Amino acid sequence: MAQIVGNLVLITMLVAMLACSNNISDNSIANPQIAPKLLPIEFGTSGPWINSEPFVLQEKRNEVVLIDFWTYTCINCIRTLPHLNEWHRKYNEKGLNVLGVHSPEFEFEKIYGNVVSAAEYLGIDYPIVMDNDFNIWNTFDNRYWPSKYLLDKDGVIQFSHFGEGGYEETELAIRALLEEAGFDTSDIPLEVNLHQKGDSSNISNEQTLELYMGTDRNYKFNFFQDTYIGNKEYYENIRTDAWKKKDVFKSPSKKQKNRVYIEGLWSKEKEYISHSRNTDAYIDQIFLKFSGAEVNVVLGKHKTPYKVLITLDGFPVKKSEAGKDVYFDPSGKSFVQVDSSRMYNFVKLKKFDTRELILSSTSSGFSIYSFTFGSDVRE
Repeated sequence: MAQIVGNLVLITMLVAMLACSNNISDNSIANPQIAPKLLPIEFGTSGPWINSEPFVLQEKRNEVVLIDFWTYTCINCIRTLPHLNEWHRKYNEKGLNVLGVHSPEFEFEKIYGNVVSAAEYLGIDYPIVMDNDFNIWNTFDNRYWPSKYLLDKDGVIQFSHFGEGGYEETELAIRALLEEAGFDTSDIPLEVNLHQKGDSSNISNEQTLELYMGTDRNYKFNFFQDTYIGNKEYYENIRTDAWKKKDVFKSPSKKQKNRVYIEGLWSKEKEYISHSRNTDAYIDQIFLKFSGAEVNVVLGKHKTPYKVLITLDGFPVKKSEAGKDVYFDPSGKSFVQVDSSRMYNFVKLKKFDTRELILSSTSSGFSIYSFTFGSDVRE
């Protein structure tokens, strides 16, 4: 068994094709040769905790701990949750402790009630600790959502994986470390056929990458990556007294693919853009020409729920192409009702395609944080 664990150390850094990063280069790939820490990991945090009383890793010595760094609006994180839930169900009584470390990407993800609601909605039963100050994140020198770290019976990192995929390898590592700790897993079948529904490990090279709407991301210019918003006025007078937080945007007639264009009166916030007036008609709009099979949008709630009108190529979304959060009015128009700050599933196509998406709302509460995409088609 020592040889098995030794081999795990050598192959530990399985790099995923998809992961969200908190650095400027949002789609950078982790180094597959990072060496595991040789000393036991320990961290202290005030939490709060969900689904569990607080504990420290020292209490889990002689057992195995799986740390999963996630945040509830990250689509890559959400796609891995069925596998984490399955491992918790199968191995919890065999010495495996799954711990979700919720390290927020947006300010609203720091709110305890939001994370509790998200955990319930996503069906998470294993313990979660909120890491709002990124104390645990920094203890692990972590850089990505999602990231998984397996700690052996002595609290030492023996395996890690960044992003989606690698589920069979991760489960083999879990079993090997449990056996090394003295737990018998021979009566538990290896779930090699767990359906990886919605998992986009096979991302198309043509897929649109994640797009952010706030100034924090768009004003950190990167020579290796285009800005996310296509309106030139979004970037005018940066860091001068002439800069305007609220502005009237005019969408150009020629629009590039994979960039967001704004029409109407909007406010530029650090993490999002916000519609800045109530209107009688859907005159202020967001345009996006994307490539993919799925579109998800992170939206912020308002004091009263609001609805977002959606069109694809100038027409209401077809029921056969609508995401799970879309509903239709009696006339056939397609909408999403926004009543909480979270990620909403807008589009799910039957084939990978390039389409034009337009979003609009009459509410001044309409706030957009980011767009994410997938390559897996509707079944």
